Amino acid sequence: MEAGPEAIREPSGSLVCTLLDRRSSVPLSGARITCVWRDNRISLLDSDPGGNFSAALPPGVYDLMISARGYLSLIVRGVGILPGHALHVVRALVPGEGTDLEAEPATAVGGFITDRLGRGVSNVTVHLTAEDGSNAYTTRSERDGAYIVHGVVPDMYDLAVRAMERTLVRDYVPIAHVKHFVRFDLQLQHI
Repeated sequence: MEAGPEAIREPSGSLVCTLLDRRSSVPLSGARITCVWRDNRISLLDSDPGGNFSAALPPGVYDLMISARGYLSLIVRGVGILPGHALHVVRALVPGEGTDLEAEPATAVGGFITDRLGRGVSNVTVHLTAEDGSNAYTTRSERDGAYIVHGVVPDMYDLAVRAMERTLVRDYVPIAHVKHFVRFDLQLQHI
């Protein structure tokens, strides 16, 4: 019996987040997190007494809306989840009333950086710079070689992977829309 396309699935990734009071760094318990999927489904999560929440999610890109009584709401656009990878995020909310949810729609770019033997390369810097220089993003690869750049707005980007002052890889990454996570795995031939 053959498996249909629905039976072949990538493993889930996970989002692990800690929410804090921006002024005091005290954990925010009872905050409400609305995770908006690209197909407009939503998941509702609440932070525990330590200000933490976690969720197993299919690989992709999500928007998070975070709110807590007595704090300004926060939207985090373009949070990327890689298969088999736990993304750790810390966000702080500002005390006050009201909502500040104005943010340009965005996506995420990410993948795994490996050496020529397929082993994850950690602690290299990944730079994304828009062709016109209007937007720039930087992150570092994690222990397993995973990297994710969140909140990336559509544009044509120059991607550079660097270790110290040396550029290891340079490539172009077009981002046409915010509907999907942009998976961009890189294999380094020379480290």
